[in-house]
Amino acid sequence: MSNNSASSKLTFRPSTKPSSHNVMPAQNDDTLSLYIREISNIPVLSAEEEKATARIAKEGTEKEALKAKQKLVRSNLKLVVNIARKTVQVSKLPMIDLIQEGNLGLMVAIEKFDYKLGYRFSTYAAWWIKQAIFKAISEQSHCVKIPVYIQETLSKFSKVKASLEQKYNTQVKNEDVAKEMNISADKIDTFLGAFNSSISMDAQYELSSGSEVTLSEILEDPKATVYADIEYENLKRDIEYVVSLLKDREQAVVRMRFGLGEWSKKTLEEIGKIYGVTKECIRQTENRALRKLREMTSSNNLLTAYMN
Repeated sequence: MSNNSASSKLTFRPSTKPSSHNVMPAQNDDTLSLYIREISNIPVLSAEEEKATARIAKEGTEKEALKAKQKLVRSNLKLVVNIARKTVQVSKLPMIDLIQEGNLGLMVAIEKFDYKLGYRFSTYAAWWIKQAIFKAISEQSHCVKIPVYIQETLSKFSKVKASLEQKYNTQVKNEDVAKEMNISADKIDTFLGAFNSSISMDAQYELSSGSEVTLSEILEDPKATVYADIEYENLKRDIEYVVSLLKDREQAVVRMRFGLGEWSKKTLEEIGKIYGVTKECIRQTENRALRKLREMTSSNNLLTAYMN
């Protein structure tokens, strides 16, 4: 790592366990301000530079890999700060703690990233940074700035939604749950918005018709035809990444239902025949998988702390 002043506050300790990495600013406000000013001068890598650096981090010699990992760390420190700034509004955890947790998430991303899949490292890293930060907030749930009436409303929302989905054996929309609760959909959206800090779910993707769609809208409806109309390959990469976090059978079912990878789209009955089970069993697996995807991509760890 270079010998500038920013690097004096950052070290990278190579390890097979990312949690042992130490990439943290010192513990006081003055040093934090200085840290933020100094890292603002670190250049951000282009997509091509990211890919080349990530390749060396995986395939280079030990010395080359360490240097490449350090480069990836430094070029994404501002990303961590930006994400921490957005989440500090819903947490009493100090900014410096959020940055520390985010930096640990960045280290996890570096260890797990596969440059061969084609998506940006910064996009991949943002996922792990947010997950690390929201995990810390969840674990310190007593510190979250959540009015009691909002907690109670969201807790009821979660239970009513689960009840409706079990009753009708299908996914239900937030507005339907709000109607059942005799509360405005706008209010529910506002309450949920206080927690949601999704990475790819809210990203807009343009269709050939000129309209836009979000990944969450696609995952809400596995029968949606809009997926086949998506023109940008990065959407498929986003979906492939989140799907890879599921259990093996859940991954397979989602891929076959959406026609991901080498699979063509299949019906519940067709998938059931492959596994030798009923289509209802496959439907349950699909619903469970999609629910997990929405939870993961909406950073719902924070919500879970209040809905259990």
